[in-house]
Amino acid sequence: MNAMISQAAARGDVDLSLVSVDSSTSRAHHHAAGMRVAPERLQELERAVAEEKGLRQRGKPGP
Repeated sequence: MNAMISQAAARGDVDLSLVSVDSSTSRAHHHAAGMRVAPERLQELERAVAEEKGLRQRGKPGP
């Protein structure tokens, strides 16, 4: 693949605006399916997500 890209670049046939990442091939470990979380821990995680979302909406970087 690198050789093909290099050859195309040498010819001036490379358009990097067309480069994308296909995330459909991403997979989680099989142990991630059906993960159980203690209710207290789940509440902590939900609060952290809500806080980070609020920071991003205000234009501040997350933790």
